Amino acid sequence: QVVSARACFVMDDKDSVLYARNPSAKLPPASTVKLVTAMVALDRLAPQALVTVSRTAAATRSIKPRLKADEELTVSDLLHLALMKSINGAAVALAEEAAGSEDAFVDLMNRKAEEVGACDTHFITASGLPKGKQYTTARDLAIIMKRALTYPLIKEILGKKEWLVTTTAGRELYLENSDDMLWYRSNMLGGKT
Repeated sequence: QVVSARACFVMDDKDSVLYARNPSAKLPPASTVKLVTAMVALDRLAPQALVTVSRTAAATRSIKPRLKADEELTVSDLLHLALMKSINGAAVALAEEAAGSEDAFVDLMNRKAEEVGACDTHFITASGLPKGKQYTTARDLAIIMKRALTYPLIKEILGKKEWLVTTTAGRELYLENSDDMLWYRSNMLGGKT
């Protein structure tokens, strides 16, 4: 099969490279940054801790379901929203709760990337929304994914096809994973679009 991606990197669980195309090309990361957002959030917050969504998080450009200012969700719920549907407001809410501001959180994300060996990566947002010179490489994304899968909750969420999040006010948010591979391959562990 022909791979049309500008860059890709495939490795096995022993870190043997199976295929690579432009693995060191610095490209915009988009929503894959949420893998690092999730790791940093879990390094600092308990999954069942309640988070109040700020006006900033609620107003962050995103797909549906949209978050509402002042509603409360658990860290786990926000992780489901961020990882399964790439809800940008969920990433911002996690960042603000974990570090006080998205900018302070992004500093932690960049440290985390360096810690895991993703040295050709630089984040500017917790959501992946385009801003400035934010980049990663296909090789770094493979490294990041491998580390993210060592977090049991992240691994569990990435493998879910569907989930229902309920806010403390009782609003229900139905999630269907945006990773199409989960729907077509029964042996998929999960991934991040």
